[in-house]
Amino acid sequence: MCGACGGAPPDPFGARVAGPRRRAAVARVVDARLPNARVRAVPGGWTVSGRTGRVRVCRTLDELIGAAAPGLDTAGDGEPLRNAVLDAADAVG
Repeated sequence: MCGACGGAPPDPFGARVAGPRRRAAVARVVDARLPNARVRAVPGGWTVSGRTGRVRVCRTLDELIGAAAPGLDTAGDGEPLRNAVLDAADAVG
């Protein structure tokens, strides 16, 4: 590894959504609540694809919510979605 990418960005929720099972649980919740975005768990994050076929790689939870629902502010109206995905990730244990 050369280190040129600088590593993963800081994510305050990173520990709660780390691991393939937790990321998959998060992807299922976002898929169920936002039908216009297709979310898949990948190592180290998620991919979000829209109706146009554009795919975006997200490495943090807030980045995922922003990509899946561009109109939501994660500190405001996107907070219920963030809480739902965190609950799902916590339930996986």
